[in-house]
Amino acid sequence: MKFPAKTGDLSRRWCSGNLKAAVQDSVTSNLERTKTNVKVLVVSGERRGESAGRSKYNEMEIHRTNADKKAHRIVHEWRPVIDYSEKDVWEVLKRHKVNPHPCYRAGWNRCSCAMCIFSTPKLFAGIRELYPKEYDLLRQDEKILGFTLDNRCDLDTFVGDAKSCVYYGDEAALQSLITGDFLVEDVYVKGDWLYPAGAFHGAEGGPC
Repeated sequence: MKFPAKTGDLSRRWCSGNLKAAVQDSVTSNLERTKTNVKVLVVSGERRGESAGRSKYNEMEIHRTNADKKAHRIVHEWRPVIDYSEKDVWEVLKRHKVNPHPCYRAGWNRCSCAMCIFSTPKLFAGIRELYPKEYDLLRQDEKILGFTLDNRCDLDTFVGDAKSCVYYGDEAALQSLITGDFLVEDVYVKGDWLYPAGAFHGAEGGPC
């Protein structure tokens, strides 16, 4: 009955461990086509520049769901962009005219859980602006739990008068975020490719 802690310890920051990694592990270990007698490659997009913790990651390693003797399941993890800079990543998308995720185009500098515990005041101000009902529910959760998302103050105090991160120059991105619609034809940019509003704003509010 508490929010995840803002820490690198996944036993206390249980959102990453239980709601992301454990789910993927369970699928890999139990899905019929990946359970036994198979070779699996897990591809993920971490970059060393995102955090001190990620700076120590290997590009390739045996994945924790590997079970070569018991289930004859060989699982490797590959991080193909581990040594890329943020600019490198955008240049790949630009080269292939891939449309950046709507949250980047709408001004967010990261794409994670919508109300991630690591969000900065301006990111939460953006949530308050675009999703007022969800923001109010989060405020209510603090009262119900008797425990604040930030360990020093409640959500309203944390956000304060921070300027919202929301960029209104891309109506399609805002519409996509609000409705949840992102169609197949939206995957590629039809005209000129532009850097999204959230690009190059640093890793502030990013992974620990």
